[in-house]
Amino acid sequence: MIRKARVEDIKIINEFGSKLITDFPKKYHLEDYIKNSSYIILVNDTDNRVNAFLIVYQNYDFYELEVIFVSEMDRGHGIASNLMEFFINNYVKEGESIILEVAVNNLNALNLYKKFNFEIINKRQKYYQDTDAYVMKKVK
Repeated sequence: MIRKARVEDIKIINEFGSKLITDFPKKYHLEDYIKNSSYIILVNDTDNRVNAFLIVYQNYDFYELEVIFVSEMDRGHGIASNLMEFFINNYVKEGESIILEVAVNNLNALNLYKKFNFEIINKRQKYYQDTDAYVMKKVK
């Protein structure tokens, strides 16, 4: 089941996020995000356990996908696709845009975004420590 994150989900989201980004809890102040209506945090809750999350920032005229993460043991089951589809279908209106940055060597993420018709609109040199990033955009 996909739902909005709650305060009690913060610990597990921080644990997952720390596997992705070392200083995840410092970078993403989840309690503030949950209380701030500009942020959308969706979690995938299977068998009463959170196994994936998505964080999106709603700007004035677009959404910015900040991070999507699925626990290692749950990858390959379409959970990231389900989160993306749920977000797009339930939050994004016709004509609205979603933008994101993704490492050029993150093939799984690139395939996910291409599946949802995101297009590469720019390339940022050395955006991440050791690699470039694509800026991608989708207009619903």
